[in-house]
Amino acid sequence: MPASHALSSSRAAAREHALSPLTQALQAALLGLAVVAASAALAPAAHAAEPPALDNTATKTYRIEAGPLGRALSAAAVTSGLALSFDPALTEGRNSPALAGNLTAREAFARLLDGSGLEIVLRSDGSYTLRRAAAPTVLAASAASATTATKAAAGAGETVLPVVRVQAAAIEGSADNAYRQKSARVGVLGDKSLKDTPYSIEVYPRDLIDNLQARSLADLTKADAAVSLGSDNLVTENNSLAIRGISPDFYTGQKIDGRNVRARASDLPLEHFESVDILKGAGAFLYGFGAPGGVLNYTLKRAGNEPVRQLNAQLMDSGLMLLHGDLAGRFGDQQAFGYRVNAVGETGDTYVEGGSSRRASASLALDWRITPGLVWRVDALAAKHVRRGGYWALIPNSDGSTGNWDPGAPLAPIDGSKRLAPSFTRYGSKQQTWGTDLSWQVAPDWSLSLAHRRSESGREFLAPAIFADAQGNYSMTFWSYANRFQSSDTQALLTGKLQTGPVRHDLSFGASRTHTRSLYTSGDDGGDVGSGNLARPVDFANPFVLYTTRDVDTEYDKVNLHEVFASDTLHLGPDWDLIAGLRRGTLDDHYSGYKRSATTPTLAAIYRPLPGLSVYASYVEALEQGATAPDTAANARQVFPPLISKQHEVGIKAEGAQWSATAALFRLQRGLTYTSADNVFSQDGEARYQGVELAGKARLSRQWLATASVMWLDATGQKTSGGALDGKRIPGVARQQIGSLVEYRLAGMPLTFSAGARYIGKRPLDADNQWQVGAVTLLDAGARFETRWAGTPVTLRLNIDNLADKAYWVTQSESSGLMQGGPRTVKLGAQFDF
Repeated sequence: MPASHALSSSRAAAREHALSPLTQALQAALLGLAVVAASAALAPAAHAAEPPALDNTATKTYRIEAGPLGRALSAAAVTSGLALSFDPALTEGRNSPALAGNLTAREAFARLLDGSGLEIVLRSDGSYTLRRAAAPTVLAASAASATTATKAAAGAGETVLPVVRVQAAAIEGSADNAYRQKSARVGVLGDKSLKDTPYSIEVYPRDLIDNLQARSLADLTKADAAVSLGSDNLVTENNSLAIRGISPDFYTGQKIDGRNVRARASDLPLEHFESVDILKGAGAFLYGFGAPGGVLNYTLKRAGNEPVRQLNAQLMDSGLMLLHGDLAGRFGDQQAFGYRVNAVGETGDTYVEGGSSRRASASLALDWRITPGLVWRVDALAAKHVRRGGYWALIPNSDGSTGNWDPGAPLAPIDGSKRLAPSFTRYGSKQQTWGTDLSWQVAPDWSLSLAHRRSESGREFLAPAIFADAQGNYSMTFWSYANRFQSSDTQALLTGKLQTGPVRHDLSFGASRTHTRSLYTSGDDGGDVGSGNLARPVDFANPFVLYTTRDVDTEYDKVNLHEVFASDTLHLGPDWDLIAGLRRGTLDDHYSGYKRSATTPTLAAIYRPLPGLSVYASYVEALEQGATAPDTAANARQVFPPLISKQHEVGIKAEGAQWSATAALFRLQRGLTYTSADNVFSQDGEARYQGVELAGKARLSRQWLATASVMWLDATGQKTSGGALDGKRIPGVARQQIGSLVEYRLAGMPLTFSAGARYIGKRPLDADNQWQVGAVTLLDAGARFETRWAGTPVTLRLNIDNLADKAYWVTQSESSGLMQGGPRTVKLGAQFDF
């Protein structure tokens, strides 16, 4: 039988295998979900309990000094026991009078907001936020439709407080708000309105993570065209993610709460995080030295003002089961102490035939509100994950022989459920990290923060490279070794505000120290195991020694970086902002013998011609560590000298009450790395990434939600030796990418349907652009139903990834390696909020 026919038959067998009793059980569960939904539609609509208004009866003692309005509102929220969050841009430059005395919550907030043009708005979950008042009223305190006037005694007379307006607001980052987040922490600049930030930043909130039932960044970023098509965390190492065509720095590209986590792969467990932010492009000034492939910043779950008692269960059609508990609360005098605990367990078979996954993780986050202006936080996270049945990469070549790294014509995509590697393959990963920070409001306009984080990640690798020709003939080479990666990151940051004539200044000054180490096993193992045809892969016996992180004993990389930085955001009236910043750093690479100091600037301008519209331009330079040759290269672990990259970007950001949109034109230049036909890794010439990115999110109506993004990217080599690769496209990077997500909520029913689509264009496989992987379009579908069981809110979710069960290849930036994309996968989940 020809190999292509055999592979097709294998796909058919895989689909037949997918109709297992477990799949039938899932189908039955889905039918049950439909029955529940139909029953709810026929039942009389229940009236939701009206959330409480601001208390106007009980009084508390307030002692708040005159100063910035944002700080005063936060202090009042602590005293009142309210959950209040808001866009810091709303209160920027506004001050409030001193507030002292025994007052009700309504009286306190009315006095603080009097004359500010802002109103406090009750959200549907009982928490509060701020917005600009549509009329000369300040306080929106209930979800009813009436307005009331409140009077308070002041001395012998009476003072009429602002009118109380009635309004409810969608929670920021929720599906009701089209998963839009209006603000985020922007590195050393602090909390900023995303519309008024001259950088491209995407925030993936908790609600989106839950509704997609996302286990990995590959699951979470499907609707973001700036993020490459990636592999998930279930089968093997997940390091294929790229942002605007560039992979994040292994040394400093990932952060937890803004501080460094040294990791080889992008596989931190998402269950422990409130959101994930992706800074697209160079982020050296904001986060410190690193490759310009963007920064992944994970925001850890922490205690809020409301308790959390949540249990999540998830079942995949392959038999993989997950259980996740989330617990949070506050205690002590004035609720000064907070805790957040998360624990996750996962076990079962993956979608790969004979593959399995075992995962466990836990996190603890504590905080102490020592005073309204002084907060100390400490946290820890530990995770372990073992997968079986995967491989490092499939290398297409002309003859299927090991050691032939010269790329050849790729074979047709193979269904993601088909196991190509022997069953004994194993990839294990471990993470341990702890952090602490102290935030102090030194003065009304000045604050000081001290933060530190230590991390260690482990990698246990027993997996092959599969060398295959276009007919599926292959041979296999194994590596068996282990790594440990360590980092220590400390930062002191002082931020404040000054007024010089008509110009307001937001200032930041700081210093940081980052230390990273990389270690491996000196006694690694590996070699060739055999050959065959991928139509019927051979399940070879295991002749190798398994190494774990306990066997790691040799250091091969150590880097120290010391930096100081300063920035000034100048507010030139209501319409113009200018940002100027400098970062001075010394990079000391112990094993390359390279030590260099450099000053990298950032410059940006923001112009607001109309309300809700910002136009910006920015320039960033980044000092990055030189590349390290991969373990599979002939010059494995060779460390190259550091580089400076440069990025220019201009863009437009717009937002309305129910929508937001962005457009960015960017150009980034950095050192080019590639592996030659003789398997020698090189750092030579310049890689230029330039393109256009468009994105939008909208709540079109109560029923419809839509998000979409598109990116066109020209990623080419320049200034290479002899001009051999000038103008050639960077391997593994597509020119066009499109992503979208649509949701429809049935009128009068708590049932929502979703659909996602993604297009990835052709990707070259070799530096000369002779061979390419074809374009692919992937479809997803989902549904969720909200109900109650024994009085407990329950959300049932169904997600189907790769709905059409399409076979496709996943590529990696600057590499000719391929990975099978995941097959159709069905996930059924239930969330209980006690």
